[in-house]
Amino acid sequence: MQDEAIKKFEYTWEQAIQILRNDPQHQKLIFDSYLTADVLDNCNRFYASTEFTEVLRLIRELLPGAQNVLDVPAGNGIASFAFAKSGFKVTAIEPDPSSSVGRGAIEYVRQKEGLENITIIDAYGESIPCPDEAFDVVYVRQGLHHAKDLRQMVSEVVRVTKAGGLIIAAREPVVDDYDAGLKTFLDAQPDHLLYGGENAFTHRDYLGAFRLKHLALLLDLGPYDSIINLAPNSFESVETMLLNSRPGRILRVFLPATMVYRLGLSVLKRRYKEQGRLHTFIARRSENGLDRGASV
Repeated sequence: MQDEAIKKFEYTWEQAIQILRNDPQHQKLIFDSYLTADVLDNCNRFYASTEFTEVLRLIRELLPGAQNVLDVPAGNGIASFAFAKSGFKVTAIEPDPSSSVGRGAIEYVRQKEGLENITIIDAYGESIPCPDEAFDVVYVRQGLHHAKDLRQMVSEVVRVTKAGGLIIAAREPVVDDYDAGLKTFLDAQPDHLLYGGENAFTHRDYLGAFRLKHLALLLDLGPYDSIINLAPNSFESVETMLLNSRPGRILRVFLPATMVYRLGLSVLKRRYKEQGRLHTFIARRSENGLDRGASV
C-alpha cells in the first residue's frame, strides 16, 4: 500500500501544475486559480479581482492606516504583488523555490515591476522567522489547510501580528469529517491526484485553532457570505441561477424578484454542504482579548 501511494504521488507541485496547464480539460481551473505560465498576468488579474478588492475594503475598514503585510504562504506572489501595488510594505513567506509557482516567481514580478517594497523569505508558516508583533496584517490565502500543524501555524501567525492587527485566512476548504468528507474533496482535486499535497480541515478544527489568548474572531464568512469565497463567480450569476431555478420561477409569480433572490440565497447558505466549501476567517489580535466582533 505504501509503495502504491509513493508511486501515485510521483510529481512535485510545480510538475503537477505544468501537467494541468498542458491539459485542455483544466485550462479554466488553471486560469481561475491564477496559475498560468504568465506569472505577471496572474498577478495583475488578482490585483484587479473582486476578491482582492473586497480584502482591501475590509482592511481599510477594520484597520485604517495598516502598512505592513505578511503574506504566508505567498505561492507565486499574486497577493504579495497586489498588496505591494496597493502601497503596503510586504513580506512574502514561501518555502517553494520554483520560478513558476514559488519564490522564483515572486522575485521575477518584484524585479519586473520594480517592487522594492516586497521582501521574500524561505520558510514555512509553522515557523516564521520574523520578530513578535511585526505586522499590521497577516494574510493567509488558501494556506492554513496545507499546515502540518494547524494550531501551530495559527499560533505563529498570531505571534507576528501586532496588537490590534488583523489576521485574514481566506478561502480555506472545509470538510464535514476526515473520512468520506475529506476523501470526496481530495478525489475531486486534479492537482492532488498528481502530487498528493492537498488537505482540508473541519469547520470546528479551524475555529478551534483560532481560540487563542489575545485573539478575537471577527468574521467567519461562508461560501455565499462574501465575494472573497465566491470569486471568480459573482453574486449576479448566483442571482440569475436562483431566479431561473424551478422554485425561483414559481415564487416569482407571487413575489418580487428581489425577495425571491434573498430567500433563495438564505436557503443556499444554510444547505450548501459541498466538501471543500470555502470559508474566510478574519481575526484581530488584542492585548486583553475583549474585542469580540465587528460589523462590516
